[in-house]
Amino acid sequence: MKVLGVLCLLAALPALAQDARVVTAVRKAMAPALPYPDSDEAGALPVGGNTEALWMVLPLQPGDSTIEVVANPLNQVNQVRAARAMAQIEANVEAAQRRAAAQFDRAIAEAKRTGKSQEVDGVTLADEGVAGAKIDADSHVAIDVASNQPAYKFTIESSIPPAPSTQVTIPGSAAVIAVAANTYHDDRLAADRYGEAQTIVFLGRLTPQVQKRADHSYEVAAASDSPSSIVIRMRGNELLIADLLRKTNWNSLLELIK
Repeated sequence: MKVLGVLCLLAALPALAQDARVVTAVRKAMAPALPYPDSDEAGALPVGGNTEALWMVLPLQPGDSTIEVVANPLNQVNQVRAARAMAQIEANVEAAQRRAAAQFDRAIAEAKRTGKSQEVDGVTLADEGVAGAKIDADSHVAIDVASNQPAYKFTIESSIPPAPSTQVTIPGSAAVIAVAANTYHDDRLAADRYGEAQTIVFLGRLTPQVQKRADHSYEVAAASDSPSSIVIRMRGNELLIADLLRKTNWNSLLELIK
């Protein structure tokens, strides 16, 4: 059994090595759009204490398939934005606490009157409202990299359907599918939700299809008829995603799948 496990691991090594090379190649191709310092190992602060850069890039670790770009907490512009968002979040939570307290008082009165207990809603993360989700989305971009798969599938929560992007034309790419950031009402939670901006770039002979799966839920899927393909999904800050689309050296990535 141990021999079989070793053989399976050895068989997987070429694919793993190839995936690592693709992620590294994507990071290099995106360098013109990411002239920002690396973060420390914890992803908390920029190396060297840089206060000017808006963003910092988390260093890639072995096995990573996602490149993470996060807002630099030492930058003054980011600090002001975060303070404004936190003020809105605190106001939302305080309002939720008042609603919960009023509901609790009504439940106590009803229990005294009828002798039956009542369920009371507590305060949850959802009570931070759209402001909390928006600051989270605007403070990062996650760049997910996948390659050489027979099929790709993504789920996007949104009030508007993903559609072909008009922001960029990449020679040789099968498609660029995007959805703008948007807010929608979730009837199940009886609350508004924030859908972050997303763009998916398909490199290779791929034909992505968009299907609505439920209210505010879409599936983007593509089957590949070629052994070589790269798919890059970007999620988060809309302006930085647009910069990545414009400035990435897409030709260098297309060379990988020839």
